[in-house]
Amino acid sequence: MVNTSRFIHELEPGDECAPLNYSVSAELNQQFLFAQEDFDKCYIEEINGRPPLVHPTILLQMAADTRSPSYKLAPGTGSILAKADEEFLQPVTIGTPLTVNWRVTGTYEKRGRHYHVMVAETTNDQGALVFRRTLHLTFNRRQRS
Repeated sequence: MVNTSRFIHELEPGDECAPLNYSVSAELNQQFLFAQEDFDKCYIEEINGRPPLVHPTILLQMAADTRSPSYKLAPGTGSILAKADEEFLQPVTIGTPLTVNWRVTGTYEKRGRHYHVMVAETTNDQGALVFRRTLHLTFNRRQRS
């Protein structure tokens, strides 16, 4: 079920966040290349008549749970990314329509903290999975004195 009203820390296994649809322009890709100081030709020039590749840091950034249109953090709450695992499954070219879907797959407690495990899956316009990111998130509530 796609969450549209609850705060992110209230989600349970099986809950989903609203998907994000986007595509990467050459200009956005270039901004990341400058920021990363990565000017590999594969991100700048066509390869066999295909547009340049999207820099992987863009896929990482767009898979953050905060990118979901339904992401809501409760007042006085902070979100901490405790761990992340990534799988780059297929290259993505500039201009390819992409969709990110987020799903809570589990929860656990460790050292007195409650954690959510969320999987972000990015698919292309053909429905092929191009990137998967597993996030371990914890949420801190501000203590009132």
